[in-house]
Amino acid sequence: MTNIETMRTTNKPPKYPKHRESWRQYAERRGVSTRTLDRWVAAGILPEPDRINGRKYIDPKIEPRADAI
Repeated sequence: MTNIETMRTTNKPPKYPKHRESWRQYAERRGVSTRTLDRWVAAGILPEPDRINGRKYIDPKIEPRADAI
């Protein structure tokens, strides 16, 4: 088996999950500012966002905790 065939058959998971939304898009969809999202993270309403190349990303399926808003 050549090196190329081995690379094709390895089942490595993707480096980053596909379902990610930028911090700004998530804020716009929620109708709040990005600063509000930062405050929600500090208060524990949202989980910490993923940082990729210095930019914040979050799974669009994550909902803010309703009992804390």
